[in-house]
Amino acid sequence: MISGYEKAYKEMVPAARAALILELKKKYNIREETISRYLGITQAAISKYVNGKYSARIKEIAEKMDRKIIEEYAAMIANGKPEMVNKYLCTICGMLNSFECSFSKIK
Repeated sequence: MISGYEKAYKEMVPAARAALILELKKKYNIREETISRYLGITQAAISKYVNGKYSARIKEIAEKMDRKIIEEYAAMIANGKPEMVNKYLCTICGMLNSFECSFSKIK
């Protein structure tokens, strides 16, 4: 059986990344290579998110995330604080129970 933490890692983290990547790219026009460095993932993965080539489940979760938090962290990162990426991911994952995700119903 897959634990709630494993599901969070497989669904929540990619959704949080997707939301942040799109915000950094669209609002701040940050290059994919730069975002890649900030997030510690490949430029190919960034491109996948930018072009919408990720699962419908990840898109669904990303759309339910608090836009204010995404915008706040994207602004900090875009304004020279890339170290805020980890805090952003921790903040999003800390809100796990507020999402209507399959893993939030695991007992």
